[in-house]
Amino acid sequence: MERIMVSAATGVMNSLLTKLMQLMSDEYKLQKAVKSKIGSLKLELSSINAFLKKLSDKDDLDPQTKEWRDQVREMAYEIEDCIDNYMHKLDRKPDKVGGIMGFIRKSIGKVKNMGTVHGISGQLKQLKIEIIQTSERWERLQWDEAAISGVSTTTTIDSRMPALYAKPSDLVGIDAKTHELIKLVTDMEEKRLKVVSIVGYGGLGKTTLAVQVYRHLQGQFDFQATVLMSRNFDMRRILRDILSQTKKKTYKSKKMESWGEDILIQELRKFLEDKRYFVVIDDIWEARNWEAIKCAFPDGKPGSRIMTTTRIISVAKSSCIHRRDHIHELSVLSEADSQCLFYRRAFDCENGCPHELKDVSIEIVRRCGGLPLAIITLASLLSTKSYTRHEWMIVRDSIGLGLMNNAEMEDMNKILSLSYIDLPSNLKTCLLYLSVFPEDCVITRVRLVRRWIAEGFIEAECGKTLEEQGESYFNELINRSLIQPIDIEYDGRARACRVHDMILDLIVSKAVDANFVRLINREDAVVS
Repeated sequence: MERIMVSAATGVMNSLLTKLMQLMSDEYKLQKAVKSKIGSLKLELSSINAFLKKLSDKDDLDPQTKEWRDQVREMAYEIEDCIDNYMHKLDRKPDKVGGIMGFIRKSIGKVKNMGTVHGISGQLKQLKIEIIQTSERWERLQWDEAAISGVSTTTTIDSRMPALYAKPSDLVGIDAKTHELIKLVTDMEEKRLKVVSIVGYGGLGKTTLAVQVYRHLQGQFDFQATVLMSRNFDMRRILRDILSQTKKKTYKSKKMESWGEDILIQELRKFLEDKRYFVVIDDIWEARNWEAIKCAFPDGKPGSRIMTTTRIISVAKSSCIHRRDHIHELSVLSEADSQCLFYRRAFDCENGCPHELKDVSIEIVRRCGGLPLAIITLASLLSTKSYTRHEWMIVRDSIGLGLMNNAEMEDMNKILSLSYIDLPSNLKTCLLYLSVFPEDCVITRVRLVRRWIAEGFIEAECGKTLEEQGESYFNELINRSLIQPIDIEYDGRARACRVHDMILDLIVSKAVDANFVRLINREDAVVS
């Protein structure tokens, strides 16, 4: 949650800095003294914003850091209100009236404008004092890097672990996909090293599918290995993990821990070069990470294969650059498979649902939108409840904002949140804005980009208009599987998008926590 609130702070700060730049432009013809004060204000705020952006990459901020961040956000809102009010007064144009009346009105306008300038000058002076005090508060706290990074002695458990040990009998709707991928991996018509990449948003079951393919092919290759990656790319750890899955004692000793990347790459290439191998690399976040690790894999014997999983379409494309490679886009479960999976997890069998719970179950499954992670999490939660209509109605009615804050949904929230956490701060703000749209809403690209621009969320870049920059943000959210493209045009651009219900629930939860929106009801959110 800390990152979300920081991104909300950076979002309003970016909007404020853009307005200050606009105010300093020749359009407003400000007095030199006022322009100088605004420039000084902008300089101080830019320094604070730079530190906020650093905080947005950190997890688990301590209470004092959170308090400082919240103060910055509220201060930014107050300053923005002040600047908006001032710009509004300056923008008001007097009616064009000729003669003596026109002269009188023009003279009165100038006097009023002098009052406006005098007023803002005093306000800017007070705001500058508040900003300096905010900076000094930060300095007095004397934070070190450890405080910011939120170092914890708690050992976190990888939330993907259950997928590695899932029983085949517990899986639903995966057989056809598994057999399709097995056929791609074992096809010996292509002798050279081939990469198969599974792509889709969090919770679709990419890891589960890759593990099932791996298990089915156990013993059919000279060497097989699986490695779990993470957002914090550690090349040495990954290479050591793969080498440790060999039978060579050399690669199981502590001596390997001291080896550098170059030695580890040499050792892995030497081990694999005369073998037909199959390696699964799970959860790649950046194309450059794939570029770094692929050099450790030689062509090997004919029929060697690598399978990757990722949430990001461009990463899948970067790993599948040859015609022989293949990208498998994972889709949601069908309605029938969703119902079957839910019943198995909630009642231990497909026919165990009591008659009085049938309609409630159907509604709950529908809200999951075919997302296996959501179905399994909710079914597991309900399996601990009594089989009464009242209990199940409570869970059904709490799906959304209430359920996202449920401790029993923590693992699901972590998995879904990873895609959000990986976004740069400007994209986080744009994604949070989607919380103002209702469920199943088709959001047109042009409409959304214009609203982002109006809110000040789009940062101008050299050589690009705000519209072009906004469209690149829209495309990047599609690339990261956070929004679903709809109505593809002839040039490949999506005319509109939709947000999966469970991802929208998460976005709304984060936006409300961050005070980014005020939720009046589910169909009527207001940007703060």
